[in-house]
Amino acid sequence: MPFDEPPFFGPPSGRRYAHLLRPVATLIDAILAARDRTEDRFRGNGCWRRMLALGTMLAGLAGVPIVSLIAYRVNGRYFPGMASIFGGFLQSLLILRMAGPAIYADWLCMGLCDILIGGVLIFDSGLSGGLSLAAFGLCFALSSLARIWIGLTYRIANAFTWMGSSGLAGLFLLAWFLVVLLSTNDIGLELPMAADLVLRADLTLRGVALMGFGLSLRNRDD
Repeated sequence: MPFDEPPFFGPPSGRRYAHLLRPVATLIDAILAARDRTEDRFRGNGCWRRMLALGTMLAGLAGVPIVSLIAYRVNGRYFPGMASIFGGFLQSLLILRMAGPAIYADWLCMGLCDILIGGVLIFDSGLSGGLSLAAFGLCFALSSLARIWIGLTYRIANAFTWMGSSGLAGLFLLAWFLVVLLSTNDIGLELPMAADLVLRADLTLRGVALMGFGLSLRNRDD
């Protein structure tokens, strides 16, 4: 009786894994297309000065809690999120001024997310509701991802060195905050203050990133 050889299994076909690589290829194509669209951004006279001023204001707003102190003295309460709201309005207004008449959706996303985060903390400072915590985390993540997207899609002025790294730092701060929040049993944890401090740290890092980005724009225009 002849002995049948076992079937030979060759290397897996590349088609089997093509569907796994398709989203990566789509993302790369989107980044390359966005780089072509954003190449002419911030080329106006004085754009680098406005960007530098914006970064300075954000860092100062986060580091010196004047708004919170004034609100505390008037109402006897601490209002977390005020720096985030004012910072979001500053970003949105100045970016609209620099971009006009165009609209930079990715840049505006940062400002709008800051306004929403601050609003969540004002209405539910303890993030006691599941929806409030989810909204806080989602808006924080979107703001960080918007910075990473800007860093990847703006090929000039060391964008990823400044904006991309700021977004990565924001994701790290969010992950750290959620891990501590969900794992701690310390009832003495001042959650409103802790959430506001995380926002202030992110706002400070973003201000530094915008200052560096503005200086890079100046070097590009020279």
